Amino acid sequence: MSALPIHFFTIVLNGEPFIRHHLELFKQLPFRWHWHVVEGVAELKHDTAWSVAAGGRIEGSFHDQGRSNDGTSAYLDEIAAAHPDQVTVYRRPLGTFWDGKLAMVRAPLANIQEPCLLWQVDADELWTAEQIIRSRQLFLTHPDKRAAYYWCHFFVGPNHVLTSRDTYGNNSSYEWLRTWRFEPGDHWESHEPPGLFHRFEQWRQWPRMLRGKRLRPPFKATDKSVFSHRETEEAGLVFQHLAYVIEAQLRFKETYYGYQGAPDRWRAMLAEERFPLALKDYFPWVKDEAKVGLASDQGIAPLLNQGVDFGG
Repeated sequence: MSALPIHFFTIVLNGEPFIRHHLELFKQLPFRWHWHVVEGVAELKHDTAWSVAAGGRIEGSFHDQGRSNDGTSAYLDEIAAAHPDQVTVYRRPLGTFWDGKLAMVRAPLANIQEPCLLWQVDADELWTAEQIIRSRQLFLTHPDKRAAYYWCHFFVGPNHVLTSRDTYGNNSSYEWLRTWRFEPGDHWESHEPPGLFHRFEQWRQWPRMLRGKRLRPPFKATDKSVFSHRETEEAGLVFQHLAYVIEAQLRFKETYYGYQGAPDRWRAMLAEERFPLALKDYFPWVKDEAKVGLASDQGIAPLLNQGVDFGG
């Protein structure tokens, strides 16, 4: 058990500049690790089919034959060639899309043939090496724990971060489940929210929420087999989610998720000078009372800021 490795996985399309943070981070880890990167366009099916009703669509302007067009593909080729034993890249044939994000997260599982920690790291989710080491140690110390929930510093601008909890961006009923104790044969049944099931679990008995609109994650934050938000926060395990810090992110989400007018609304929010702000006043797809403040006022500095022009 002391040799517990970590298998990180990332699904990505146009991950610049964030995608370059992770490998340099992983290189600092004093234990065995592997990074599985699944690249390309996911069709709006299964977990993400909800966006079609809002006008979500796939446009040719944000991909090149089903792959990234911002330099991400070339970067992944480079690091996979340089680190063949630690980085594996998964892609569909040129000109084809993945059958939804669920197919993307399932792609690496056949190559993970050892007990490990499985860790979801989205391209724009940033951790420190110290945090990853500490989280792994928690699992080593508590072999009964099967998964971990975390809070995040959710950025909605270059210096704008959510200051509320149990609202958009930090809803403790399903966010952020990011680390699992994995055994070969475990399987994904959903990506939103992430539903990883042990190979012996009967997932067909998994209860659904009202009207079957969304599946519940198999691990609730209140389960004793899961590290709660409180436990991980007490260990200093709050990551950074740079979800809306460059305009390219807003342009993509406007199209793919149907967030109409997202870039213009985002720029209007960045022009405001009085805080806190109600996020729903600028992002109409937000329906709750999420509040926005300045990250600098909270003592939070983006981990990815050197040499990066966030714009805005």
